[in-house]
Amino acid sequence: MINELFSTERVRIADLVPHVKNPRKIKAAEKQKLWERIQKYGMIGIPVRDADGTLLSGNRRCEVIVQNGLGDMLCDVRTATRKLTDQELKEVMIIENSHAGEWDLEMLKQEFDELVDLDSYGIGIDELNEQISEMTQELAEEPELPIVAKFSEKYDSIVIVCSNEIDFNHLSEKLGLDRAQCYKSSKIGMQRVVDGKQVISILNRS
Repeated sequence: MINELFSTERVRIADLVPHVKNPRKIKAAEKQKLWERIQKYGMIGIPVRDADGTLLSGNRRCEVIVQNGLGDMLCDVRTATRKLTDQELKEVMIIENSHAGEWDLEMLKQEFDELVDLDSYGIGIDELNEQISEMTQELAEEPELPIVAKFSEKYDSIVIVCSNEIDFNHLSEKLGLDRAQCYKSSKIGMQRVVDGKQVISILNRS
């Protein structure tokens, strides 16, 4: 069961109360870029506020809009249905001002770098290239022996060939593959043998 602690309302941006202890900060140059993005795409993400009107996320976006004379503009806002406790308030602020997961570095470089100025979003292309190089080097360090689990000629097998790391990572995630220690050495590598019943179960859920 999902706790529906927030409901959506439409309010004037100038009526939203900035949080004095907002954990996010922004430099002048970044604020200008933020304003340019808002002009281009509008308010993509919905601000979140406590029941008393205090913003928990969207502080900087709302601040920039008000500073540019558009405080009377209406926007959708997620409002708490009751006053949050101090612990709930701080936890929601962290959740809304951070992002789960991590960047798929190769996907960023292959699919986004040509069309999007990644540097303007705080994603340095030089650092990105360095991290991809480190990842490639790690992948090249294969274990002395293959990481297998009870595999021999008495079993039938199907081989799936991935021509690039993106496909391999996607397939590994779908199949629930994980890194493990080789049963004949101390080397650590990605398991590449999956029980057929596990694959069938995954396909049936798709």
